Amino acid sequence: MINDIPNIDLSLKPMLRFPDVWQNLTYIAGYFKIILALIVITSISSEFAQGTARQNVIDGFSRNEWIYSKIGLAKSLALFSTLLVIGIGLVLGFSQNVKTDFSAIFTRLDFVFAYFIELLVYFIYALFLTIALKRTGISIIILLVYDFILEPILSWSLPDQLNSFLPMNTIDDLNTFPFAKYVGSEIMEAVSFEQLVWAIAYGILFGILSLWMLKRSDL
Repeated sequence: MINDIPNIDLSLKPMLRFPDVWQNLTYIAGYFKIILALIVITSISSEFAQGTARQNVIDGFSRNEWIYSKIGLAKSLALFSTLLVIGIGLVLGFSQNVKTDFSAIFTRLDFVFAYFIELLVYFIYALFLTIALKRTGISIIILLVYDFILEPILSWSLPDQLNSFLPMNTIDDLNTFPFAKYVGSEIMEAVSFEQLVWAIAYGILFGILSLWMLKRSDL
């Protein structure tokens, strides 16, 4: 029976080596997306509060252009965070005193791309809430309440085949808990293409809804 016990290394070294570092690091970094989402909310809601958005439109900036500029902000934040994660991943991976197969560095980079999509969709969702509510405090409260209370309640009440399609679950499931592999459990070895398509679809939906609400709102 003792021989059946898997050889488990409880040190951090296996988690920081290529290619595991990409999946592990993006999973952890995903928890910090809410901090950047607060930057999106604060930045956009301040434009409504100070009348900057209205003045931009008066000066000839179309509402479409205004939305595209805010989606550009979301893309910039997502790209910056992704490049930061890549930099940290490279430092951690090369810091391990093991011979690294060059191909291993580029294995599981699909999780890095999925991380970028996760951030982008989440930031566009924050943009949608801010345009709908136009107030920093309320937008942040709704973001937190839905993310940590309402959607988990919905997840518990819906069948498993449906709750995975809820918006926050959709982006969170791009990279599920990866550390179980170090105790012998199975994990997802690659990003699900279907999950990726659903996440992008939600990003497009939130973008369209943001534009629709902006065109019908009083700046």
